[in-house]
Amino acid sequence: MKKISLCGLLVAAAIILTAAGAAAQEKADPSKVVGAWTIDVYAGDTTYVLKLVVTVTDGHLEGKISETMGAFADVPLGDLFYDGQSFRFSFVSPTPPDGLARTVKADFKVGMDKMDGAISVPDLEMSVEAKATR
Repeated sequence: MKKISLCGLLVAAAIILTAAGAAAQEKADPSKVVGAWTIDVYAGDTTYVLKLVVTVTDGHLEGKISETMGAFADVPLGDLFYDGQSFRFSFVSPTPPDGLARTVKADFKVGMDKMDGAISVPDLEMSVEAKATR
C-alpha cells in the first residue's frame, strides 16, 4: 500500500482549492438575463405588472424597471447580481398601501426565457411570488 505524505496531501488540497476559487470567480454569461422582461407580481388578489430592461454597459449589468399602470417609470436598478442561475436586484419606488418610496428587492432563479422568484419589500416585511417572461 502506498503512503501519502502529509506534504503531498496539502499540495493536492491547495491545487484543488485554487482551481475551485478560479472557477467561482469566472463571470457568468449575462445573455440569459439581458433584454426586456415582463414581471407579474402576485400580491394577494392583485397582480402588478412590471417592465424590466436589463443591459450590459462596460461589462457591468444595468437595468431599469417600470410599473405598467404608471406608478413609476424607468427606475434604475441597484445591487445587481447574476451568477448564471440566480438574478437579484433592488430599486426604490412607491409601494402599496400608502405610496411611500421604499426599497424593493427581487430574487429570481433564471430559466430559458423565464424567471421564477419573489419580490419583497423589507420595510413592510412582505414577500410575494413573481414570474418574469420575455
